[in-house]
Amino acid sequence: MKKLFVFFTALVLALSCTQPDPIRDAMEKYAKENCENPGTYKFEYMGIVREYTYLADLMQYQDGIEKLAAKAADKAPYEAELEKVQGLLDEYGIEVACREYSLYFYTLGGSSGKMRLPGVVLARYDADGKLMMMTMDPDSLPTYPALQILKDRGEL
Repeated sequence: MKKLFVFFTALVLALSCTQPDPIRDAMEKYAKENCENPGTYKFEYMGIVREYTYLADLMQYQDGIEKLAAKAADKAPYEAELEKVQGLLDEYGIEVACREYSLYFYTLGGSSGKMRLPGVVLARYDADGKLMMMTMDPDSLPTYPALQILKDRGEL
């Protein structure tokens, strides 16, 4: 009886220590609202969080500008853009621009209604934790999100 009491106490303690995850909750809500059979929704796992830094995206952008400048007859506009990029690199450096979360799930469907149909929800949150976008279509996400953030702010 004592072992059973210790087991239940440990179980209650473990369950009480779990923290609610607002990002996962929002992603699950989105998945259920946008999948074909929400009644059969089953969470599988959260993927690895991917961080996008200003440095990585600005370096890609700088490289592209330098290649265009090398081919151009008038290099002045490119040099001005490169100066702007250098200023942004100095200002933001290795700061995280945003984080991308992925939630994997499946629903049941098909002709028998028992086939596992995999799905994924991708969400990008800015450095302050504000939702930027959420989708089930990975192709709809911008390739260089830090550049998009800077463009939306009017800094690029």
